[in-house]
Amino acid sequence: MERARLAPRALILAATAAMALWLAAPAGAQAPRRPRPLENIKTLKGWNGDEVRAEMRLMTEALGVKCDYCHVQGNFASDEKRPKHTARRMLELTMALNAESFPTHAPAEGQSKLGRVTCYTCHQGAQVPKQGAGPGAIAW
Repeated sequence: MERARLAPRALILAATAAMALWLAAPAGAQAPRRPRPLENIKTLKGWNGDEVRAEMRLMTEALGVKCDYCHVQGNFASDEKRPKHTARRMLELTMALNAESFPTHAPAEGQSKLGRVTCYTCHQGAQVPKQGAGPGAIAW
């Protein structure tokens, strides 16, 4: 008899605890959003979205800038900003240098997929490339 009275109480207690946990979830909690598909990729063709985004993060660090230095905020596909055109030319140069000088280089996890020569090689955290390394010098 005692056990019969406890069962409904335990059920009510469990239901109350479950309801409290459900209500405690953040109000704006949603399933994680999938990244937007990439548009207007002209230089890093064949790279997946994660690879492009990782390289872009390395580029912002190498130049000491934020995304909106090259991209129109809210419209990453836009070619409106001149630095984006410059970046594409520099990427082509960097990729050509790596293909010619370091064709067998395999970057480690987290390193630039471009190769041994990267944006940081010349920029070293500045928008304008650093001077003084001399011809042929590579900053590691």
